[in-house]
Amino acid sequence: MDDLDLRLISLLRNDGRRSVSDLASDLKVSRATVRSRMEKLQAAGEILGYTAVLRDDWRDLPIRAVTLLVVDGHNTDPVIRALGAMTEVRAIHSTNGKWDLVLDVATRDLAAFDDALNRIRLIEGITGSETNLLLNTRKGPAVMPNR
Repeated sequence: MDDLDLRLISLLRNDGRRSVSDLASDLKVSRATVRSRMEKLQAAGEILGYTAVLRDDWRDLPIRAVTLLVVDGHNTDPVIRALGAMTEVRAIHSTNGKWDLVLDVATRDLAAFDDALNRIRLIEGITGSETNLLLNTRKGPAVMPNR
């Protein structure tokens, strides 16, 4: 990816529905160039798709947290399967360093969050955890315009 691809991706991250004409104007290139770059990025698997972030996704699940897990080395796959079955676990990321997995957890209220966290900690193979509640999103899909 070159600088133009990175700038294009940045614009699409902010608004994936922007027209090719608007993107071309902002990037100061032709529409054909933008269209070609988008097709190339999709074919290479850099752009996996476009999605809509719904207000209800954030309104209905306002309690959000990042949970860091230590997993006994031989249990990683079963732990990931167990976590993947939990609707409260929105994403599972492997990582390096002190923690083995990073979870994005979302629930409707604190009682549901407490229940989910207890179930996570009971999964065989998890040997340690740390959880941080997300208080406010300053940049990202959860940021809604003031109304």
